[in-house]
Amino acid sequence: MMRYTFLLFVLMIFSCTQSGENEDFSSNQSKWNRKNLSNYEFTLTIGCFCPQAVAGPHVIKVDDDTIASVNDQPYDPSTMSYLMTIDDLFNFVGKSIERNPYKKRITYNSLYGYPESVYFDFEKAMADEEIGYNIIGFKKN
Repeated sequence: MMRYTFLLFVLMIFSCTQSGENEDFSSNQSKWNRKNLSNYEFTLTIGCFCPQAVAGPHVIKVDDDTIASVNDQPYDPSTMSYLMTIDDLFNFVGKSIERNPYKKRITYNSLYGYPESVYFDFEKAMADEEIGYNIIGFKKN
């Protein structure tokens, strides 16, 4: 009986943690959406096992919810498709949470709600599939 009580307790804690993470994601996404920002810029760095050109930093300017320029150069989706708007980053984070990653860390901006720092390690036993994104210097235009 004691074993079942302990198991129930662990499951309750786990479900509260999962629920809390989902609520945190949803409340911050709602905060971002309420700001109704479609023109902004920020600096994005990507933590990955990838070339420096991909990792950045990238100064991204978004106009009408679309990447307009990167590092003061016109955005080319054929060569820079790995870059994201904040809405794209929210989509990535939501899908990544659903995958139930081995490890995750997400911090949100307290004023705007966007993800400032994101890290996912999807598989415990796999190397080099981890990914992270950091946003600094956000400003609305």
